[in-house]
Amino acid sequence: MKIAEVRFLEKGESITLPRWTNILTNTMRKKYILSKRPFTIQEKDDMLYGILSFAVGQGLPTPWREKAEDMVKTLAAEGAGIIIPPYEGEFPQKILPIARGRVMSALFAFDGAKEALRRQGKNPEEANYLIAGNDADVLPLVLAGMGDYVNHLSFFVDNIGELEEIQEELFIEKGLLTEVFSSPKNSLFTEADAVIVCGMEQTGYEHILKRYAVFVDAAGNRPALRRLAQRRWDVAAAEGFYFNYGGQQLEGRKAEAQAFISDMDFRSFWMEHFPKDDAKDVYLGLKEKGFSVGGFSALGKRVKIAKNQG
Repeated sequence: MKIAEVRFLEKGESITLPRWTNILTNTMRKKYILSKRPFTIQEKDDMLYGILSFAVGQGLPTPWREKAEDMVKTLAAEGAGIIIPPYEGEFPQKILPIARGRVMSALFAFDGAKEALRRQGKNPEEANYLIAGNDADVLPLVLAGMGDYVNHLSFFVDNIGELEEIQEELFIEKGLLTEVFSSPKNSLFTEADAVIVCGMEQTGYEHILKRYAVFVDAAGNRPALRRLAQRRWDVAAAEGFYFNYGGQQLEGRKAEAQAFISDMDFRSFWMEHFPKDDAKDVYLGLKEKGFSVGGFSALGKRVKIAKNQG
């Protein structure tokens, strides 16, 4: 099983065409590319690389969406088991699994918050952690990776009653008392050293985050992350991680793809749609395999976590 990394044409990039196509009009040349050269596939170091001959804008027009599907089908026929997609733009969802890095980011959200706090010079055991939102697909993955260093945890959700069972489980399993609230005016919000977002629409509270707070978006709400980055230069915001594995550091999507092809338990967990009862064992298995948080990313770029001088 191989990993396939796919992308669109980058700005200013073009594909190699026969010389005679220079006499064609732009419209005719585009039709030729769509018909004869819709994509290219290369293999290097047991990785497959696919380039769709289209510079993505607001979305893929219907004919190019079909060519993207053809490219993924070709990659599957050549041994690809999972694809790493572009950061932006549509891509076929139902042919091969897609490694966006979000599963790994959710499982390692607390590890990432802990590492960011440590880099800021803070003690993770003394920090106040806040989970915002309770998306049924995201929250169980995040809680599966919560370590014993978490001594102060609260939840910010719309419906307080939905968290009663989770609160009881955390108390029984870890002896951890937690508080749930639904108003951002609660002082627990402004006291949080680390905020982990698990699905709630993050709007309207960027200004009340604690200074130099750590903000981990496990739900992948990029517009909200952009707003936060624009308004709060002091907040250490990330939506994904770089992972240490096998003596190298892998960007989150590549780490997730690597875990998929090398760890049977993780692959089964994925294909079974992430059963929450298995999440902790899968997380611990990835840790045993050597996966650990080695860096931070947001909006496709590496994020530097500066030491808090304040």
